[in-house]
Amino acid sequence: MKWITQSSLIFMMLCFVFTTQAQEASKNESNFNRGFYLGAHASTNGWGVNARYAFSNKFSLRTAYESLKFNHEFDFHEDEIQYDAEFDFKTGGILLLADYTYTKNLYISAGVIFNSYNPEITGAAVSDLAYGDIIIPAEDIGSFKIEAESEFKVSPYAGLGFQGFMGKRDGVVFRFETGLYYMGPPDLRITADGLLSPTADPDLKHDEYLEYQFDAYKIYPVIKLGLAIKLF
Repeated sequence: MKWITQSSLIFMMLCFVFTTQAQEASKNESNFNRGFYLGAHASTNGWGVNARYAFSNKFSLRTAYESLKFNHEFDFHEDEIQYDAEFDFKTGGILLLADYTYTKNLYISAGVIFNSYNPEITGAAVSDLAYGDIIIPAEDIGSFKIEAESEFKVSPYAGLGFQGFMGKRDGVVFRFETGLYYMGPPDLRITADGLLSPTADPDLKHDEYLEYQFDAYKIYPVIKLGLAIKLF
């Protein structure tokens, strides 16, 4: 979380520098923000594309799509058994937002994301288990999968941003935005087979225990950097 704090401090410094100039400039420019913009962005919630229509200097509607996927393979030992596992992380979604520009350079944003948050961990035993004179083969020990989804498939979003206009007639717009998605506590599902199958038994409530451990992670912070071009 340290990098999020540092980025937020940088953003607040930018706001302080530009606010005075933006307030004065906005008095003299009648239609600096109006029009249709098409752009791309990178964020901690994925790479994406976006479209925005500004009805006036103050109010605009925005839609965007963003996606982030990566996986990581690892191994671990548990009770003298070696497991090979893979972490597959997926997030992103479709956004519907409304922006309110209160100076030429500063705006607030609110709306929803139809999120595709869906990380999962899969794994399987790759070593045998010696139990006295008995050898239990790895395939009998089994495999497992742990999947997570956000409680809300449609998650509310609120953000604060800075926009800088460049080029002829301010036709190119750079945006820096930081915000929060409210995802709710994650819903977890466990599936397993072999000797690991009791882990997935709903009567043992292992999934409820994991959900309790992650219950505090209801808010998903994001930082976005984007560039857009005014088409008309």
